[in-house]
Amino acid sequence: MDGVPWLSESSVTELILIRHGQADSAGENYDQLTDVGHEQARRVGRWLAVNGYQFDRLYHGGLNRQQQTLAAICEELSPGGAGMPAIEIHTSFAEFDLRVWGIVANSLRHGHAEFTTLFKEWNRARHENARDKGDIFKRLTGHILKAWVAAGDGFTEAESFPAFQRRVLQALEIRSYGHATEIHSSKILAVTSGGPISLLTGHILGLDLARTLGLMRRIVNTSIHHFVFEQQQWQLVGFNMVPHLPSGERTLV
Repeated sequence: MDGVPWLSESSVTELILIRHGQADSAGENYDQLTDVGHEQARRVGRWLAVNGYQFDRLYHGGLNRQQQTLAAICEELSPGGAGMPAIEIHTSFAEFDLRVWGIVANSLRHGHAEFTTLFKEWNRARHENARDKGDIFKRLTGHILKAWVAAGDGFTEAESFPAFQRRVLQALEIRSYGHATEIHSSKILAVTSGGPISLLTGHILGLDLARTLGLMRRIVNTSIHHFVFEQQQWQLVGFNMVPHLPSGERTLV
């Protein structure tokens, strides 16, 4: 392994994770940005451009809302795409399958009074596009995650939580991708979702699972999360940063 730049102790990998913009939770297809989400994506891209950010690699997790967010960011960083690296898909940055949400929700609606009441509130808030819909969605998701995690590998209808966790944590090997001719320091931008951000942050900080998953409720759309790999370990530099959005324009869905 001698002489391979990305394994050198002097090499530094910076990984910037950005959560996608606001998704269309009030419509039939959650996996697309709202008008607000598109504007949030343009704003974070503009902020990165103004502050001189340049990236060696660009990733998203393969979801439409992530792809749309990254496209808007790239347009702000370099209109027309001149000089930008090719966009790649890395499945570690994909959120858990939405089928999980539906499967577990259907099971909890029978015999779980608190969840049933909350689900009715969610339908009301979603159809009215109420201001509290994001908070209700996060509370619902908290119940769903708890049941999904408890099922372990016994959950076979879709991706299990242990499989999701293993898939996401493979992102930490991203520092070793590439070719021996690459420079020692690498700056990577990846557009992802709340689940991967939470798992990666919790793992790096050594949090227990409950506190790791609790982070998910607080992760704002187009928030910036900064990680650095240096001296053979990952470190968290910044979490849930939204300098590009006024407080009244921050959303959670």
